[in-house]
Amino acid sequence: MIHVIIVEDEPAIARGLASLITRNYPDFDILATCRNGKEGLQKILEKKPDLVFVDINMPVMNGLEMISQMKALGFETRCIILTGYAEFEYARQALRLGISDYLLKPISPGTLNEILLSCQEQNRAATRILQREYLQRSLTVREFATESSNPLEGFSCTLMLLIFGPMCGNVYNETILSADVPQENRGLLEEIQEEYSVSLFVLPGQHYNESIYACVYPQGQAAPVKTIAHRLFEFYKTTDTFLHIIISETVPNGIKIFELVHNTCLYALFHNIFGCSGVLRYQTSRKDEAIHVSQEVKRICAGIPEQPGEKALYGYLHSILAYWEGQQVTQFQLVSDLRYFISTVIHDYTEENIIYPDAAEIVCTCHSYQELEREIQYELKRIYGFGEDSLHKEEQSLAHQVRGWLDKNFTTQITYKIFQDIFGHNEKYLSVLFKAEFGISPSKYIGELRLAMAKKLMQSNPDILLKDVAEMVGFTDAFYFSRVFKSHEGISPSAYVRRLKEEMDS
Repeated sequence: MIHVIIVEDEPAIARGLASLITRNYPDFDILATCRNGKEGLQKILEKKPDLVFVDINMPVMNGLEMISQMKALGFETRCIILTGYAEFEYARQALRLGISDYLLKPISPGTLNEILLSCQEQNRAATRILQREYLQRSLTVREFATESSNPLEGFSCTLMLLIFGPMCGNVYNETILSADVPQENRGLLEEIQEEYSVSLFVLPGQHYNESIYACVYPQGQAAPVKTIAHRLFEFYKTTDTFLHIIISETVPNGIKIFELVHNTCLYALFHNIFGCSGVLRYQTSRKDEAIHVSQEVKRICAGIPEQPGEKALYGYLHSILAYWEGQQVTQFQLVSDLRYFISTVIHDYTEENIIYPDAAEIVCTCHSYQELEREIQYELKRIYGFGEDSLHKEEQSLAHQVRGWLDKNFTTQITYKIFQDIFGHNEKYLSVLFKAEFGISPSKYIGELRLAMAKKLMQSNPDILLKDVAEMVGFTDAFYFSRVFKSHEGISPSAYVRRLKEEMDS
């Protein structure tokens, strides 16, 4: 709603203008009509309107003087001059006050329409900025002190969580590789927003392969969120990996956004089918969400001997993978079954130097069953020592190659595909080798390089824009850079810069 005050000493004109606005423009609300500039200034300070129509020639205080005093008090409310005079002197004075909108008497409905549509667009743009900021904060903070004017007051909000590939677990919270999510298509978003009269905000997800589309629309208005989700699905679906879109519940007034994201992610964990794409809608489940090991996986594992040969062991694994793919199991079910399989094959190989494979980490880095099979085979080689000597030398060399490449390219946009393209292995495989050789994962190593460079940039130039720092060290999103910096340093980048300035001044 756009709030309006009319300051006009001729009652008939004031009533006529108010009637034109309220009859034809339901988004505008007339807060008050005033007879002179002094009364108008008081009402503006009290009501804080979005738009003021003000006559120039009025008793007690004229319109230009009222606008001048209003601006001196720090109010930048948009003002429309009402006048029957089009003299140059009035125009020159108004321009000095930053007023460029004129409405000549008698009032033309066509000109009024242009002004109000312009005001609607201006108000909509300002509201979108505030709503985006509110949503971004809501994603990371469970509760925060809201402004006296909540930008989502009177609006409904539904989230669409896009997950490209497997869903990452908490084990991947340290990952700060560049997002592997396709860039938003502004043309598509504008087309959807215009067609369905909604606002779409693209927000970062919790992990590198996630994105959140927040659909915001006035309460009482029906929004075809499922149709919008399918439009996004058809556009972003690729042959490189599978895609899930999970539609959340709908909340009013932007409340409990943090919980909304949490519940949607949890629902995805229990319902996303590994290797398959699809659109799901959150539904409150009444059944027990506990996942038990598949009976078929138990049956196959029961047949594995204590000392299986390499070929036989891979055969058992292939049977399990074929079962998972045929049954279209969820990612969570797959992880539970894989843990059982790993515990079965490792029971006689509990030597201290064996790194126990993490089933969740293996699954969350694979984008197909073929890739998953290769990764599990690699872990089995480690457990059983198949080709151990040649494998160790190859791994050492590969780990040093990766480190050398990261040292030179850590400020560039790095995704898991780059590892595959350059080194012929996926990130999970290289991460294990890298960590075994250097005691740190590649993603964390990249993060430390980037953060070290960021601190040097801020130390050498405390006035540098944080947005520029983020871009220079390899982050595409300044908001995400701030989150990562604070999680590693225990202080936000802005607070770090303030501390630097205080130390320089002392």
